[in-house]
Amino acid sequence: MNEILRNTHYLTAETLMLLVSLICITLAKVMDEQRFQSYLALLFNYRYLKVYSKEKNQTQHWFNVLLFIPQLITFSLIIKEAIGYFQLATGSNILVIISFLTLFILFKYYLEKIISTIFDITEFTESFQFHKLTYRNYSAMLLIPFLTYYTFSNLPKNILIITILGLFISLNVISLVLTLTNHQKSISRHLFYFILYLCALEIAPYLMLINLLILDKA
Repeated sequence: MNEILRNTHYLTAETLMLLVSLICITLAKVMDEQRFQSYLALLFNYRYLKVYSKEKNQTQHWFNVLLFIPQLITFSLIIKEAIGYFQLATGSNILVIISFLTLFILFKYYLEKIISTIFDITEFTESFQFHKLTYRNYSAMLLIPFLTYYTFSNLPKNILIITILGLFISLNVISLVLTLTNHQKSISRHLFYFILYLCALEIAPYLMLINLLILDKA
């Protein structure tokens, strides 16, 4: 009989997080199947955005919160693997990364709320955040199979991590472009405030992270 090599790496944290992601997606489907089916068709039509963007506090709806958890987990796992692959740090703990990312997103979210109230663009900001959250949650769902395969396969990691990072960046760019396109009329009416919003809350935080992770290390 031929020997079969077993994977002896401990992937308990990654396994539990991917399992939690699948449970959250399953709960979202079971609790409101009609909404979930409409959500799955997001790439083909805008019905989901048109119908559910009319709700109050769209970003805090339980459906979006459930799907936000897989986004948080997926993005944290990708960041962890990217840090290790590009050797941006000597070690990376997934729990530290997910905690930091949670605090970063919450801080950014409530800061956007405060600024939108000051500039009296609350309705626009709420809609913009809902569209952005919806597309990013969808991106995370698409990335979960690739990330699972990467985590548990024995194939060379170089090609897989580059593929996943490429998909991650591409999907986020596409989601931002679609969000801007869907709000082009509102943006034109509040162009000055939107430019301030874009620079202060969409560009500056990520430049600071890049400076912290890459430039300071160099």
